[in-house]
Amino acid sequence: MNNSPHASPSFQEIENNGEPTRPQEFPAPVTDKAVRVRAFVVNLDLGTRDVIEVIHRQNFNVRSRQRRSNFFDNFNSHFVAYMPVRKLQDAIYGAVWAMRVLQRHYGEAADEAAITTGFQPGSAEAPVVWETTHHYVAIKVMNWAKIHSLRGSILEDPIKEIKAMQYIGNSSPHVLGLIEVLEDSNCLYAIMPYCRGGDLFGVVVDYADENDGNSGMPEPVARYWFRQILKGLLYLQSIGVCHRDLSLENVMVDTNDCLIIDMGMCLYVPYNDPENPGMITNATRGTARRLMKPQGTCGKHNYMSPEIFANRDAFDGFAIDLWAAGSILYIMLTGFPPYDQATRADEKFDIIVAGGLVAQLEEWGTRMSPDAGDLLQSMLQLDPRDRLSLAEVMSHPWVMLGEVMPPRPRAPF
Repeated sequence: MNNSPHASPSFQEIENNGEPTRPQEFPAPVTDKAVRVRAFVVNLDLGTRDVIEVIHRQNFNVRSRQRRSNFFDNFNSHFVAYMPVRKLQDAIYGAVWAMRVLQRHYGEAADEAAITTGFQPGSAEAPVVWETTHHYVAIKVMNWAKIHSLRGSILEDPIKEIKAMQYIGNSSPHVLGLIEVLEDSNCLYAIMPYCRGGDLFGVVVDYADENDGNSGMPEPVARYWFRQILKGLLYLQSIGVCHRDLSLENVMVDTNDCLIIDMGMCLYVPYNDPENPGMITNATRGTARRLMKPQGTCGKHNYMSPEIFANRDAFDGFAIDLWAAGSILYIMLTGFPPYDQATRADEKFDIIVAGGLVAQLEEWGTRMSPDAGDLLQSMLQLDPRDRLSLAEVMSHPWVMLGEVMPPRPRAPF
């Protein structure tokens, strides 16, 4: 499963690459101007025409500077708009909305709108009439006033998230990319693919509820999802990105695929520049990954690595994501979190890092295969020098050799 040289180096090798340094800066974000207007929308399913508020690029005749997404190949022209359907959840800087994608309508309603406004049908000056499609997107709508007020006072940075997601792109089926980014004087709009199955945490909860809280997923189902998470991490590592907030809540499900989301705390990992000794560059040009200086305590406590919780020592960005992946697998298999805080003052955590993970679970009546127990114990090591690398996790017998069971259908989110 592993074909990236970035997934293999050990912590000791990274230590020898030089003194800890700061993460790199992601490339600057690229946005297009947006408009929110009331427009004619033809609902092809219902056969109705309504005036509805929509969001779209301000000027379709100017070529966007953003990397073009294949998403737009689904429509009859480059004229695409978004119609709010329902709020999915609140967010720190605004909210995430499910929106229906609209394309330009060419037909009777468009001709009538042109004539009514004094233009010939088909005129470039005539108002655009939209029609519904069967495509949906998720749009994170972030209020500029909140961004200016909160940015810098909390670790989650919406501008850095936009920069990171644009850098990450849409090359991996297991990492959520951006379709486009729009902005107006009030809001910043991050348009993303819509994942219909909710988050992976909800899938685990469904299994745990069925088992009266005594276990999580069957191992073949957990293996199905875990392999995809590892492929998402492999892609992030191949381009030098540390997620820093990996969790079941930040893995979305779309039919039979899962995607890592929420890049608000991610870091651009530094590398030695082979052409300029003593200088730092990124994973594309670099040859040797560097440790990073402490960047603050962040993430969710049930997934946080001990070095991030302590926030004292230099850390390897990839090692902390592998720790979080170990916590994810633990919860998928057991239905409950491994610990409350990543400190030896936490009794459950202390038992795990002392090598008692399997014995602790057996004492609670929770059983798993020997390979699963070995993998978890090897991922949840206190010292990152003793922790498995991504390459070692991907080649572990539990990941490679066991039965895989595709997920059962889930009600749309």
